Amino acid sequence: MESTASIEQFQEELQSWKHELSSIKQEIRHFEHHLEKLPVHKLPKNLLAQVEHFQNSFICQKEVIDRLRHDLPDSRFKVETVFNSFYAEQNGAQKHDALNERMDTFRRIYEEVKADFERFESEWM
Repeated sequence: MESTASIEQFQEELQSWKHELSSIKQEIRHFEHHLEKLPVHKLPKNLLAQVEHFQNSFICQKEVIDRLRHDLPDSRFKVETVFNSFYAEQNGAQKHDALNERMDTFRRIYEEVKADFERFESEWM
């Protein structure tokens, strides 16, 4: 987003990110539910390690979501405050870009975890 961005564009972007994060968190819960259905006591040890790996990955992804969500302002007042602080400073656009980069990094890592889980799921579930 350029420094000429409007507060409305910024607020729309934040709302989009919040919705995306909520959707992903719900998807992770769905994946966790699938893992819970596995008859763990009947699985080979190598599969148990993979199940634990995915459980840990999902916990980490939810923690990242929570941190990102915490850093996204909720109310119109907070949005305005963050927007004004970003663009009142010379490096304000860089702060916005950093937040955008965090979202992009999260998406990329989550997509990798999701693809790995879907491969595991197609093979073993």
